[in-house]
Amino acid sequence: MGVRPGPPAAPTGPPVRLGRLAAALFLALVVLAGWRLTWFLTDDAFITFRYISNRRLGYGYVWNAPPFRPVEGYTNFLWMVLLDGVWSLAGVAPPVASTVLSLLFGYLTLLECARILRHLSLPPWLEPARGALAFTALMGIVLNRTFLTWLSSGLETSLFVFLATSWAGAMMRAGRRPAPRAIAWACTAAALAALTRPDGLLMVAASGALVLWHAAASAEGRWRWLGAGAPLVAVAAHLGWRRATYGDWLPNTYYAKLVAAWPAAGWRYLGSFVLEYALWIGLLLCLAALLVAARARSRPPVATALAVLALVAHVAYYTLVVGGDHFEYRPFAHLVPLLFIAGVWALARLGFSPLVALSVLAAWVALSLPIPWAHQLRRPHVGWPEGNGLIVPLADLFPLPARPYVRLFDTLQAWLILHAVGNRRQEHAAFYERQARLLPGRAAGAALGGPSLPVLATDAVGVAGWVLPHVYVIDGLGLNDRVVAHTPVRTDPDQRRMAHDRHPPPGYVECFHPNVAIGGGTAVAIPRSRPFTAEAITACESRFAALAGRG
Repeated sequence: MGVRPGPPAAPTGPPVRLGRLAAALFLALVVLAGWRLTWFLTDDAFITFRYISNRRLGYGYVWNAPPFRPVEGYTNFLWMVLLDGVWSLAGVAPPVASTVLSLLFGYLTLLECARILRHLSLPPWLEPARGALAFTALMGIVLNRTFLTWLSSGLETSLFVFLATSWAGAMMRAGRRPAPRAIAWACTAAALAALTRPDGLLMVAASGALVLWHAAASAEGRWRWLGAGAPLVAVAAHLGWRRATYGDWLPNTYYAKLVAAWPAAGWRYLGSFVLEYALWIGLLLCLAALLVAARARSRPPVATALAVLALVAHVAYYTLVVGGDHFEYRPFAHLVPLLFIAGVWALARLGFSPLVALSVLAAWVALSLPIPWAHQLRRPHVGWPEGNGLIVPLADLFPLPARPYVRLFDTLQAWLILHAVGNRRQEHAAFYERQARLLPGRAAGAALGGPSLPVLATDAVGVAGWVLPHVYVIDGLGLNDRVVAHTPVRTDPDQRRMAHDRHPPPGYVECFHPNVAIGGGTAVAIPRSRPFTAEAITACESRFAALAGRG
C-alpha cells in the first residue's frame, strides 16, 4: 500500500467543491445520527472517572485513597489525563465530556481516512472514480455499528481508533517517501496510541524498528533518523512512572484479566467479527492483491510491511492469547476504517474497471449491514439480568439461503456471551442503567465518608466508585485490587468468563469490615461494633499481598 506525495490532479471547479462539501455534510449527519442511536455509557468507564476524581481530591491517580496502596486499574492513561484536563479547565465532568470527545475523535478519524483515500495511489483508469470509491468506503465506515458504538461508552476506544488510523497513514507516507519528518509523525502517533492503550506498544515497536532500519542504512544523517524516534521516549518515561508509582511494569488489569491463553474464545471472537461485517470480502480482496504483487515480484516498502505486521500481531495476540475482550469488538475497532481503505487499495491493484471496482466495494458495504443492524433493532428475548447475557438469535429473520451463514454467527455469539466475551452494547447499557437506579447520585453519595472509613465490597465497581468518591471500594473482580488480581484461579476452563475469573481469597474482603449497603437509589454506612482504623487497612493489605505472592 503506497501513497502519493501530493493529491492527484482532479477538477477543482465550484461544482466539484460543492459536491465534496455535500458528501462531507451527509457523512457528518450520518455519524451524528448513528452516535445518538447507539449512545451509551458503560460501568467500566466510571473506573477511570474515579481515578480522575481522586486526583482532583489530591490523592493522585489511585483507586482508593491512602492508606490503601496505589493500584493501576485503568489502561488508558492519555484518555484519563485528557478527561482530567477538560474537567479542570472547562468544568465538564467525565461522564459528559467522554462521549462528546469520542464523537469528535470519530470525526477526526473520518478526516484522516478521507485524506488517506485522497492520496492513495490508483491506476489512471480508476482516477475518475476516486471520489466515488472514497465516498463508498467512507459510507462503509460510518454505517459500521462497531465504529458507531465506540463513539460513546465513556471508554477511550474512539481516541485509540483515531491514533491507530493516523499512525497507519503516517507509516504509509513514510513508506512512499522516507524522510525523518514523516517517520517522526509515525512515532508520535505510535507513542500517543501506546499511552492511550497498551495495544499501541506494537505500533511503538514497528515505528522503532523503522527508525533503526533507516539509521542503520544511512551513512550520513544517522542522528537525524534516530532523532525522528524521539517521541517514543514518552512511552519509556510513562513505563518508569508506572513502576515508581504502582510498583508494577504492567497495569493491574493485565494480571486480573489474563488468567491463561484462551484461543477457544479468541477464534470465536474474531470469527464473529468477520462474519458480522462480511470482512471476509475485504480480506479476500487483499489476499488476491498480495498474490498479484508477489507474482509481479513487487515488494512493499519497509514501513508498510512493518505496519501490516504490527496490525496482524495485534489481532493474533487477542485471538490466540487474550481470547477477545469483554466488550463487543473493542480491540478490533481500529481495523474497521483500515480494512475499508485496504479494500480500495486491493481493488486498484487487481486491475478492475471503475464500474466493477465500485460494484464490488458497494456490495461489501451492503453485505456488512444486515446482521449488525438486525441485532441493533431486534428486541432481545433474553436480556440481562434475567438471562445469562444478551443473546439475540437472528437466523430466522433472514431468507433461507442466508440462514446457514447467520446461524453460524448465532452459534458463535451464544458461546461468547455465555462466557462474558464480546458482550453487546445493549447489555452494557442496561447494566449501567440498573446501576444508576440502584445507587444515589454523586452529589448525595459524596456526603458518605469521614473518619469511620466506610467500605463497600462489590464486583460492579465503576458507577459505585464514581458516585461514592469518599468510600473505600473493594473490587471483587480484581481490576482495581492487586491482591485479587494475583490470587490463583481455580475455575474450570469450560466455565471461564472474560474478566470475571478472579475472586478474593478467603477472608480478604471480611478483613476490611465492609459496612456500606446500597439499593433503591441510596447508600448507607452501617455503624461497626468497634472502630476500624487506617492501621487495620495497611495490615490487611500487607498480610494478603504476601499470601497472594506465595500463591
